[in-house]
Amino acid sequence: MSNSALAEERGSKLGQGLALALTFVRFVFASRLGLIILAWAAIAFILRPAMIDALLGGQGALQTILRGKFDSLGLARTSAAIEWVSFAGVIAIAAMTHLRLAEANAALLVQPRSRLAIAGVYAGLMFLAYVAFLWTPASVFTLITHDSFIFFDATYRIRHGLVPSVDFPTALGAATLYLPAFASWITGSYAGSVELASAIVALGVGLAVAQAGAARFPTPVTVVLLAIVFLVSVPGAMLAPWGGESQTLVNGASEQLIDNLTYSMFYNRWGWAALIPIFAWLAPRKDDSAPKPAELLTFGAMLALLFYVKLTYFVVGAGAAVLYAFLNPRPVRTMIIGVGAAIVPILVVGLLTRGLFAYVHDIMQAAQVSGGRMGELVEVIRRNALDILLSVASLGVLAKAGKLTKRDMLVAGFIVLGCLFVINQNGETRNMPALVALAAYGVARTTDISDRMTRFASLGCFFMLAASPLLDRGMLLIDQAYAIRREQTRPATAWADVPALKGVYIPERESLLARAGSEMTPEARRKEVWISGMFGRREMFRQGEYMETLLAGMHDLQTVVRPGDSIATLDMTDPFPFLMGARAPKGAWLTMHKDRTISEKVHPAPEVLFADTDHVMIAKMSMVQDTADLMKQVYGPWLAAHYQQVVETDYWYRYSYRKDTLVLRGSAQ
Repeated sequence: MSNSALAEERGSKLGQGLALALTFVRFVFASRLGLIILAWAAIAFILRPAMIDALLGGQGALQTILRGKFDSLGLARTSAAIEWVSFAGVIAIAAMTHLRLAEANAALLVQPRSRLAIAGVYAGLMFLAYVAFLWTPASVFTLITHDSFIFFDATYRIRHGLVPSVDFPTALGAATLYLPAFASWITGSYAGSVELASAIVALGVGLAVAQAGAARFPTPVTVVLLAIVFLVSVPGAMLAPWGGESQTLVNGASEQLIDNLTYSMFYNRWGWAALIPIFAWLAPRKDDSAPKPAELLTFGAMLALLFYVKLTYFVVGAGAAVLYAFLNPRPVRTMIIGVGAAIVPILVVGLLTRGLFAYVHDIMQAAQVSGGRMGELVEVIRRNALDILLSVASLGVLAKAGKLTKRDMLVAGFIVLGCLFVINQNGETRNMPALVALAAYGVARTTDISDRMTRFASLGCFFMLAASPLLDRGMLLIDQAYAIRREQTRPATAWADVPALKGVYIPERESLLARAGSEMTPEARRKEVWISGMFGRREMFRQGEYMETLLAGMHDLQTVVRPGDSIATLDMTDPFPFLMGARAPKGAWLTMHKDRTISEKVHPAPEVLFADTDHVMIAKMSMVQDTADLMKQVYGPWLAAHYQQVVETDYWYRYSYRKDTLVLRGSAQ
């Protein structure tokens, strides 16, 4: 090609680029949507970084102005709101673009492939916007810190080559443990690991919702289901209220803490999220055809996820799979493909982790202790009556329209009973987000009804039920961001130098133990703290006291632990190995909980439990005192007889150095 031709080609490309840029400029300044995009970009990429930088002490003209306008708490609150606006702006812009496309070509967007693509884009945008604008490698625990530490401990054990259920008993599944460990490997720290893992789970489950909705629901209904899946999965807060409010001192002033921020039991939120697409698949397809293989494979993947999250959710999911097969054409084919789609990933994960049969054994052992929990069912129904009524209200709409069928009643009964079973078996009493799938089922059944009021009534039931999690958990994202920004500006804590707790913030840093005074005996100090705890949260004492007991235990252990020694804790949590970088013993349980995983009658033999343990700690002052007391009662005499050193400190009983020479390091079965 000649030089003139090359020059002409370059000129043509330059002209096309200039034309495209001019079109974009016209769009931005001539379109309301363009102006919104421009404003969002300025907030997300200029104001948000500047506010965070100003909060953290960065230098610059804008940062100086911001610090002059706000105090530290005001700057933290405003920064959190700006982070949320940056995240929410992505979804809002996507929705406005979606509406504009629908106006331009409505016929194209109602096609199944278009509905799937649009819903998939929403799922991807929620994940990307959260990671880009809200997620940080930091975690704030205002509640159940001890329970959250279980997953730091699990990640630490996995990093050091231990395999769940093979090297340490646990009824928690591989997904619950390996996904946070994978996120921790990405970030290089424990902080923020569960939030990142939850965002990954939300993306996967969201894509399953997109597939289910494309064949069954109007796109807005599918997008709302996607948003609920994301909001249920991601924020580090429990679904149900747990305990009362708490106060702390920030800059000498009392500050109310955001309640319920915790990693604790995040796997239950994953389970509820995964049940939403599973229940959504029970709605009739628009074309009444047999399920496509892709849908069956996705259904199987969701069942495999539930199997390795928690068995109670898997039981309900498996029941839904059987119902799904017989509600659709060609049930035998559906069952064969669906069973294979679930079993193959279960076996693959089991082979990769080498823990399938051990995991089943641990579940069966825990079932001997926890068993059924039907005594609280009436209270569960009472607390969730409004949500249950709203979810089944769509059946009333169908009945009024003369369209109610036995299939509708069967699906509704299964979903309601399945949700009641799950929430009751997991010891909760309130909040069943998967019921929203039943309301979506009603929308799918009324879509083809000609009467407009019937369709509006069905949509109204759905959006009324969906409004609560959307508003409540949507606003929680601001609280979560604010808690992180607030803690980043506070002075360092007593545990700030512990490498494992880098980026981990525990706002309840004040300790009544220290304030009780040195003139009081340890027993009197503990009594005072327990009495104060009765007037606050459901926990026995605040997080600051718990952290003080851990620091005291670490200080005591540092005087005796040698390189290569292992530490086990007879409490709900075993925090010392990951906090101190010590060896986690094989055979030591990941978590012990009275009448949930162990009991006075069902517990491991001490010869097995301590076969690889050099130092054993039993809490005198535990967040779950019944568990620690049971451990002292069951194992105390054996430990005193088999360990050389028995030491009692203010907060711990410590047993160190085995008397016998039969300690089989790393070989406990």
